[in-house]
Amino acid sequence: MKDSQRTKYAEMINVIANTCLMFCDRKSMSDHIDYDMETNNASSMVPFRQKSTFCELANEVSNWFDGDFDLETLLCDYKIASDCFASYFKRSYSIDLNSDAIAENKREQIFSIINFFNSVDTESSISEISFLNSEKISILKKIKGNKTTLFQAIFILLMVGLIPSYTSKKGSAKQIMRDFHLLMNFLREYARQANIAEQARSSPVLIRFETWVKENDEDEVRRIDLIIITKIFFDVVYGYSSAENTFLFNKQINYIYPDLDGFWSDNEIPGSHFWKFEKLSNGYYLYEYNLISENRRLEYTKHECYIYEEKKNKISFYVCHPTFMKKMVENDNTEFLQEWVNCKITENKECKITRLSFHPTIRVSSPLLPKNLYHIEDDGFYIKTLQNPQLTTINLFAEDDYTLILNHYAITQDYLYVILDKTDIRMLNLPDMPSARYLKIPKSLNSCLDMLTLHDEWGICNFNNGDCYFVVVYSMLRFKINTEEERKQFGFEIVDRIE
Repeated sequence: MKDSQRTKYAEMINVIANTCLMFCDRKSMSDHIDYDMETNNASSMVPFRQKSTFCELANEVSNWFDGDFDLETLLCDYKIASDCFASYFKRSYSIDLNSDAIAENKREQIFSIINFFNSVDTESSISEISFLNSEKISILKKIKGNKTTLFQAIFILLMVGLIPSYTSKKGSAKQIMRDFHLLMNFLREYARQANIAEQARSSPVLIRFETWVKENDEDEVRRIDLIIITKIFFDVVYGYSSAENTFLFNKQINYIYPDLDGFWSDNEIPGSHFWKFEKLSNGYYLYEYNLISENRRLEYTKHECYIYEEKKNKISFYVCHPTFMKKMVENDNTEFLQEWVNCKITENKECKITRLSFHPTIRVSSPLLPKNLYHIEDDGFYIKTLQNPQLTTINLFAEDDYTLILNHYAITQDYLYVILDKTDIRMLNLPDMPSARYLKIPKSLNSCLDMLTLHDEWGICNFNNGDCYFVVVYSMLRFKINTEEERKQFGFEIVDRIE
């Protein structure tokens, strides 16, 4: 092994030990790798052991986070971010969340830096960080333009004192649970004051992490988790910071449509609890059934399900509870009504999918899907069950059901037009007329509307309770349009021609 490689592996192992990135202290790391890191350092290891030790630690990190994070990349970002922070920001622009005496203006300055990273337009957002001199502003512009949210997360955690510097040798993480809760509170404070969508402000990802922590031992929480949590939170916040950002994020997803027809069970031996996929033009309905024989009832929940390929051989499911859309349009908390899970597909010799194995992404709890779904080969019983007229079939969330028709019709320079069908006319309390009528939507209402094409998903969403909304699916824009007064406040009109 070349000397440069020896130095690199030794340095990275020493940094992991010194910062307690993966372990609460040096003793825990020593026990784990079977090498005394309390009185020695990695430079004393033989070259092969240096490389094999680091590679095994990197494999563990990859397993913890479902292959989404590379330890060497993280350490490289850590080093650069730490150098930048120490050289330009540590003296005047940092706080210690462990201290009770935090100047509020210092906290607000760090919020402003996060806002700057989050903004779409770099130049117009300079005012957010006007308290910095031109040199520091130039550095932040480079971080925003050239660095990932992982780098930015490390940089912010250094600014709030929740991780030590890259060169620190006093990085004991004995108080990791206290630091974890300090981080949760800090991110929530940021979300409350930030100009972001409700889906980000309600911070469901933070709630999921807290649930994961409650379900596991404290020893499972590590300093690297603080970095990854902050990175994921920034991804969510940046994605929902504007309708335009949300639209662009959703447009880049590579949706796929594997053959999932038939019935499924969450046990290898099928029982009275079973599932069924129904393919749609843009995804699936995933029905969850529960047969209660003694009461002759068949209860079901209709989830929405979308499947996409993040990268080669990595499939993910996005699942929405049936109440999600109603909660979303009402700006209600949607914390446990949607989830993203990774999925491993098992096929038989005929390339038919026989099992779906779900595992939550990035150490969060999974409230909607089971651990596995097994394809039911002999489905005669389940077909007869769904067709049985003697059973009382109950949709558990019928009151939240809705119909979203992508009835977009035309786009002009200044307006979008949706053609109204009979249901829309009834829901909007409009009189019957022989000619066609359209909902006319001004593009000036939101910059995202100017990006829409007739191939995108936008139209009128009618709920069972009588509420009616104009919805742009990919951007999560929604406007209540039941009454003329509601339509007028957004500049919507009912017209009988395209102008």
